[in-house]
Amino acid sequence: MKEVDKMQPNDPYNDNEIDLKELFQVLWKGKKFIILIAAIFAISAVVYSLQLTNYYQSKTLVVTRGDSLNQGLSSQYSGLAAMTGLQLPSSGEDKALQAVELIKSRKFVKHLLTFDNILPSIMAQKSYNTSSKELLFNQKIYDSETKIWKRKPTQNRRIKPSYLEAHKVYMNDMMSISQDKKTGLVSISVEHISPVFAKEFLELIVREANLLIRNRDIEESSKALKYLKSELSKTSFVETKESINSLIEGQLETRMMASIHDEYSLISLEPPFIPEEKFRPKRSFLVIIATILGGMLSVMIVLVRHYSLGKESII
Repeated sequence: MKEVDKMQPNDPYNDNEIDLKELFQVLWKGKKFIILIAAIFAISAVVYSLQLTNYYQSKTLVVTRGDSLNQGLSSQYSGLAAMTGLQLPSSGEDKALQAVELIKSRKFVKHLLTFDNILPSIMAQKSYNTSSKELLFNQKIYDSETKIWKRKPTQNRRIKPSYLEAHKVYMNDMMSISQDKKTGLVSISVEHISPVFAKEFLELIVREANLLIRNRDIEESSKALKYLKSELSKTSFVETKESINSLIEGQLETRMMASIHDEYSLISLEPPFIPEEKFRPKRSFLVIIATILGGMLSVMIVLVRHYSLGKESII
């Protein structure tokens, strides 16, 4: 038993306890260095975050207008429509997907750029005056007085930004859109340095998406009605005539809905708003992360120098 007792000081648990004590002593002796590095990181993060531009986010929640009659016609007369080559009205889920893809498309961005000040507000924004609520442009890129582009284009690009460049900024930095598969609700948001522009641009997106979808459906409905009436005059079968008349009724309802509703496809449940608080950057979060990283780095430096240069070498 005495021999076993003599072996107890070499027990691994005792070694671990000694190592932890030594580790704590090393960190305690290097506490000034650790605090200094963490403070430098924190101050640098504060200075950097204060230089970042504030971005504001406006949101809207929309639902796709359902059409129970059209959905019923689609299932009831899909066979007849396939035989005649006619495209029946889409279901509510399909319409939501079409609206989402339209808003994300390059063609849609190209249409939005036909409105005044949209392209400069996307590609030449500089700062936002909170007092006058005015968006200021980078005069080296765009002269807001003469409305002339002045930037120095890179290879394969022109002085005036193309709709492809604007679409890249639009998708990567400004617009976010998603659909809840369970509820069918579509959430759309726009970020910009001007809260006023964020709200107005989001309103423009929803309004023009509704307008383009409505115009497309009216045009397709007109073509369908012309074709159905032509087929109706050619057939002598009573059942076929009844089926075609039902399809005509569905197309007439589509035209009616498109004519009486401004919010034809996308109905706003929560309209866009002018945000009062910035969305990003999260300055406090940046400072906290930088401080933690500075602390971790300084701890690593203290431990590496201690164990690589010897126990007597402590910062």
